[in-house]
Amino acid sequence: MRVIVIGAGVLGCAISWELRKGGADVVVVDRNGDVGHGSTSASCGIVRRFYSQPGMVRLAHESSRIWTEWADWLGPIDDDLAKFERPGVILFPPAIDEAVLGIVEDMKSCGVPVHLLDADAVKERFPFLEASRFTPPVPVDHPDFFASSERLIEGAVFEEDGGYVVSPGLATHNLRLAGEREGVRYLLNTRVTDVRHEGGAPFEVVVDRGEPLVADVVVNAAGPWSGKLNDMADVTLPLETRALRREVHAVSNPRCGGGQVPVVGDLDGGVYFRPESREQQLIIGSTDPACDELEWVDDPDALNGGVSDLYWQRQVMRAMKRFPEVGMGQPSGLAHMYDVTTLDWYPIIDRTDVPGWYVAMGTSGSSFKTAPMIGVMLARIIESCEGGHDHDKEPVILELPRTGGQVDTSFLSRLRSANPTTGTVFG
Repeated sequence: MRVIVIGAGVLGCAISWELRKGGADVVVVDRNGDVGHGSTSASCGIVRRFYSQPGMVRLAHESSRIWTEWADWLGPIDDDLAKFERPGVILFPPAIDEAVLGIVEDMKSCGVPVHLLDADAVKERFPFLEASRFTPPVPVDHPDFFASSERLIEGAVFEEDGGYVVSPGLATHNLRLAGEREGVRYLLNTRVTDVRHEGGAPFEVVVDRGEPLVADVVVNAAGPWSGKLNDMADVTLPLETRALRREVHAVSNPRCGGGQVPVVGDLDGGVYFRPESREQQLIIGSTDPACDELEWVDDPDALNGGVSDLYWQRQVMRAMKRFPEVGMGQPSGLAHMYDVTTLDWYPIIDRTDVPGWYVAMGTSGSSFKTAPMIGVMLARIIESCEGGHDHDKEPVILELPRTGGQVDTSFLSRLRSANPTTGTVFG
């Protein structure tokens, strides 16, 4: 089976390696000069299991074990290895309601060490974090933004062994080397300019360097460019995906050293943050509160990659409300894009109505953590479909050997109804 994977982010590299291990002849094509230089380069690499859907809880939990065993998972490569730091992940939901309690039970049922903390327990464990309740978040120019809150949080969810991968770019390079060791080939600095086919395989993928490439299977893992790639190949999906501009900012960490600061997912306050640069800094992103207008990008090639005062002020100031020791500093950070499935912010990992064309797209900014298992999932789906199985009627069931159990992969199908989720990057 000849396979072309378009996109050399963490998903493209994971998928290509899995397919090669199954015996496919795999070529990866990417417009950038190295792997992981698209959306993956802007990932914060957070590894958590708190998700609205049980299938995603299990997929994230299995992947977290892989990150823990990264060297064994990869096998021998000549490279530094990405490191999984585990200071814990604390999540501040707007309320501890039935949905949150159900998620916690799902997490416990598959073995995640997770705890519900009340406000006093948060203050005792993390005395530098504010336990006030801020929901709903408001813009920084709102008259109540700086008003003190007399309300306490209803509680927080603490994953004691959650954390973050220090360098998503390095992790992606690790995957590239593991794939190349097995025979995956990479064509970098190479843009796809056209896709030709007659209703399905074989595909002729025209590139701007060299002769067209021919394949029995094409995997669209092109991130924010994946929608345009589908259009180029006359592939339509029932679910809409759109490129969304994001900014991540860096400030000094007032509690550097000793692993004091956990990963903080503050849905109550509208931001998330984690330690960075050997704990010298914090990096801060948005949880997409309803008061903030989402900045959709119609042309990914025209992205404004600069840091803006608007994003800087609202994200850093919101972090300061939860972590009052944080200072503003000078604007620093980066801007890139998520590829968002607008229905529910869950990825689409599936076949399409064009035989031989598969997608790993709409990853919505939260799929780095699950990349190892998404690679396995799509490889199993492709192998099954190319072997004649009807995945739409009988979805592939994915085994989870490290954590036990199975996942019905249809919850990431292109044909799904909306998954009940937060409708944000937190899923």
